[in-house]
Amino acid sequence: MKHLIVYAHPNPDSLNGYFKNTVINHLQQSGHDVQVRDLYQLNFNPVLSLEDAAGQRGGVMPADVLAEQEYITWADVVTFIYPIFGGRACQL
Repeated sequence: MKHLIVYAHPNPDSLNGYFKNTVINHLQQSGHDVQVRDLYQLNFNPVLSLEDAAGQRGGVMPADVLAEQEYITWADVVTFIYPIFGGRACQL
């Protein structure tokens, strides 16, 4: 199978980085094709500007978005690895 991992964390030595590396190793050892898109490494801007929104309504997508969509089209499985920063810890 073809696996796309979308990874977003500024610190490659973080727990999320460990998860990413573990998933990659397991999938590759199992014979799967793996592509990783590190959004921080790519300097990917996740903010939708008014210009981008207007372009999308007109059927025009930015080149960087089109490139990432190609990876999604390629993949059989998409895995997202990113931190979840929360407020107060849950108390039981």
